[in-house]
Amino acid sequence: LQIGWSSGDLAAVRAHLSDEMAVALDGDLARLRSQGRVNRVEDVQVESAQVTEAWQEYGRDLVTVRFRVRDLDYTLDQTGQLVEGSRTVPTAFEEYWTFVRPVGPNGWRLGAIQQPPA
Repeated sequence: LQIGWSSGDLAAVRAHLSDEMAVALDGDLARLRSQGRVNRVEDVQVESAQVTEAWQEYGRDLVTVRFRVRDLDYTLDQTGQLVEGSRTVPTAFEEYWTFVRPVGPNGWRLGAIQQPPA
């Protein structure tokens, strides 16, 4: 996902996204493009991944995983100038990714990404 995000093209990962997630991420990328910016995510290091909940509803299996991650996350303008983040200092953060699939032996897709309140 980070490679598709950083390149501004989610085509290679779209099969792994729910329709709602694809629309949300495409909207975020369009907003960045309209501002003449690009967000880069590099050197992703997953420090831990833990299932926090799993359930079924409306004929779907869902599972939420808490990821603790370190990465380089920065935003550049059209000239390549750094406008946010750092190219050299890693950021540590936590995110909850919810994966969804139709009940049964089907492939999982990313359905939501949530960040806990700061």
